[in-house]
Amino acid sequence: MQDIETVNQKLRDTLEEYNKEFADVKNHKVIIKTLKEKSTKYEQTLSNKAESLALGKEQKLQNDFTEKERKLQKTQTFLASKFEEADHKVQVLQTALKSTQTELCDLKAKYDAESNAKVDEVKVIRPCLERANHRAEVVQRETEILGWILRFSG
Repeated sequence: MQDIETVNQKLRDTLEEYNKEFADVKNHKVIIKTLKEKSTKYEQTLSNKAESLALGKEQKLQNDFTEKERKLQKTQTFLASKFEEADHKVQVLQTALKSTQTELCDLKAKYDAESNAKVDEVKVIRPCLERANHRAEVVQRETEILGWILRFSG
C-alpha cells in the first residue's frame, strides 16, 4: 500500500505541477490577451496620430499650394499689365517715330528746295556781282589814273 500511496503522492505532485503550469499558461494567456489589447490600442493611437499628421501635412501643402497659386496669379496679372503698358509705349514711340520721320523728310525737302533756290539765286547774282566787281576795278583804276593826273598836273 505504501507503493500505492507513493505512486498516488507522485501523481498528486505531478497533478499539482500540471495545475500550476495550467494556471501559469492561463495567466500567460491573460497577459498575452492584455498585451494584444494594448498593442491594438497603441496601433490605433499610432494610426490616428499618423492620419492626423497626414491630414495636417495635406492641409499645409494645400495652403502652400493655394498661396503659391495666388502669388502666381498676382505675378501674371502684374506682368500682363506691364506688358500692356510696354506695348502701349511701343505704339506711342512708333507713332512718334513715324511722325518725326515724316517731319524730317518734310524739313529735308524744304531745306533742299531752299538750298536749290539759293543756288539758283547765286547763279543769277554771280554774273551781276562779277560785273559789279569788274566795274569797281575799272572805277578804281580810273580813280588811280585821275589821282596821278591830278598830282602831275598840279
